[in-house]
Amino acid sequence: MAEQIAATIREAIGKGVLQPGTHLFEVAIARAMQTSRVPVREALIELEREGLVIRKANRGTFVAELTEKMVREIASLRGLLEGYAASLAVERLTPADLQSLEVIISEMHTAARLGDFTRLIDCDYQFHTYVVHAAGHELLEEMWRNTHAKVRVYLAATGLMHASMKSIAKSHTLILDVLRTRDAKRVRDAMVQHIEDVFEPFLKTVLRAGPVTAPPGDTNQSGSAR
Repeated sequence: MAEQIAATIREAIGKGVLQPGTHLFEVAIARAMQTSRVPVREALIELEREGLVIRKANRGTFVAELTEKMVREIASLRGLLEGYAASLAVERLTPADLQSLEVIISEMHTAARLGDFTRLIDCDYQFHTYVVHAAGHELLEEMWRNTHAKVRVYLAATGLMHASMKSIAKSHTLILDVLRTRDAKRVRDAMVQHIEDVFEPFLKTVLRAGPVTAPPGDTNQSGSAR
C-alpha cells in the first residue's frame, strides 16, 4: 500500500497537481487513499529519500521547492547519465527502435502544434526512457529514473516551456539524426547539449527570481493526491 501511495503522490507531483511547496497532510492523504496513516507515513519517507518531498520540524511534510543549486545538480547528473546511456545505446538500437523513436518525435511535434504541454512532456519522457533502456545498463537506468522524477517536477511547476514547445520537439529530431550516425562520442555530446539547452532557460527565467513554490492558496490541497 505504501508503494501505491508513493506512486500516486509521485505522479501528482510530476503532473503538477501537487506543486512545489504544497503541504502534504497525512490524514487527508490517508482519507483519499482509504487507508491508515501508517502506509502514508512510509510513502512520504520514501519520497523524502528521493528528494521529492521534505520534512520541516514541527511543520510537516511539503513537496520540495526548486532551487538553482538543485536544478543545476539535476541537470549535470542527468547529462552524465543520459550522455553515457546514449553512447551505449548506439550499438544496440535496431532500425525498428529508431523507427519507434521517430514515431514518438512525430507525436511530440503534434503536441507542440496543438499546444498540448502535458502530452509533449509525456512524449519527452518516453523518448528518453527508450534511449536509456536501450543502453542495457540496469543500474544506470535505475539511477536515471530517480533523477528524472525530479525533472518532471520542474517541468510541471512552470509554464516556461509553453513558448518553446516546437523547439523542444525539433531538438529531439536532431538527437535521432545523431543516433543514426552510430557515433558514440557525437551522440554523447548531443545528449549533454540537449539537456543543457533545456535547463539553462529555466534557470535564467524562473529560478533566479526565487524558488518555485505553489501559488497562493494551493498549499493545503494535499487531498488532491488521489
